[in-house]
Amino acid sequence: MVVSGLVELLHSPLLAVLLSLLVVVVVSGWTKPSLHGRDGRRLPPTPRGSLPVLGHLTLLGALPHRALRGLAAVHGPVMLLRLGCLPTVVASSAAAAEEALKTRDMAFGSRPRLRMAERLFYGIRDVTFAPTGEHWRQGRRICVNHLLNPRRVHSLRRVREQEVAAMLGRVRVGAAVNLSDLFIIYTNAIISRATFGDRDYGAVGDGHGGGYLRKVFGQLEELLGTIPIREVVPWLWWVDIVTGLERKTRRTFQEMDQLLERVIADHRQRRRGGRRPGDDGEKDPRDFVDVLLDVSETDAEAGMRLDTVGIKALIMDMIVAATDTSFTLLEWTMAELINHPDKMRKLQDEIRGAAGEAGHISEDHLTELNYLKAVIKET
Repeated sequence: MVVSGLVELLHSPLLAVLLSLLVVVVVSGWTKPSLHGRDGRRLPPTPRGSLPVLGHLTLLGALPHRALRGLAAVHGPVMLLRLGCLPTVVASSAAAAEEALKTRDMAFGSRPRLRMAERLFYGIRDVTFAPTGEHWRQGRRICVNHLLNPRRVHSLRRVREQEVAAMLGRVRVGAAVNLSDLFIIYTNAIISRATFGDRDYGAVGDGHGGGYLRKVFGQLEELLGTIPIREVVPWLWWVDIVTGLERKTRRTFQEMDQLLERVIADHRQRRRGGRRPGDDGEKDPRDFVDVLLDVSETDAEAGMRLDTVGIKALIMDMIVAATDTSFTLLEWTMAELINHPDKMRKLQDEIRGAAGEAGHISEDHLTELNYLKAVIKET
């Protein structure tokens, strides 16, 4: 009886009507985008081809930046895309960017809440991913006034020059070298020494020294560039577990957190009963952890009191902001110079002329290297 009932249902006019309605709903949702939001206000132009669940994700392809350029040429400098369940407004002209980032900065200043950032940055206790507000303003004040002021940058010159010499020593061995790897080693060494000090904390975990730090930094950068499936399609949350993304995120956070806990505990231990770094006047050997510990103990300004979690979140900002951006810039600069040998020769002549009889370049020569500045800015 059950089988015969199913056969009758399959041949019934009611099923045909229901299937037809379903096709109409899907096709209309795919080909005829809504022009107004739920509150009645007009939405920006949006491309056709929005699929149920996926939205416009299929239109981005393997090269999203080129796909966005093509879509903007058709739909204008401001358009609406639906990335899964996330409505996303794309501004692709200078005027539109100025409107969002300058004229209406307070309305657009906050980053969207990203699950990966919340997992890795202590529930957004940092500055980079924190919403605009009092916490963000106080955190930014600490970074600008205490960590990135001219005196602090100058105090790290010794670290930069030592790591530059070490990198050049690796290049001079005579054999072929992988510049990408050298740039990663160089930038990781500088940011880790600036943040943690000269003591080697790389042995935390597997005992491979600086290689361990590079591994953890690399995993952190990779995860920040990863969008979990559950963020785009929430009901597919289980895919992140099956693919191992959830496990990798948890492991990377735990490794980084254990490293930061050890660094902070070590700095606090050295401060107890002894002279604090920086007590000798002009010469200031403090690293970022020392500075943040000083701020947590002495900064009386209202709005943000640094605890251990806050210190760890700001350290994470320094690591992420400095590492990937620096070695990517160096890598692209060398790639462009290799592809334009005449420009490389011009830059080499300028540097050799500035070096003179000394045979080497220091930060004191930077004011003379105008073509180098132009190359960096264009890159």
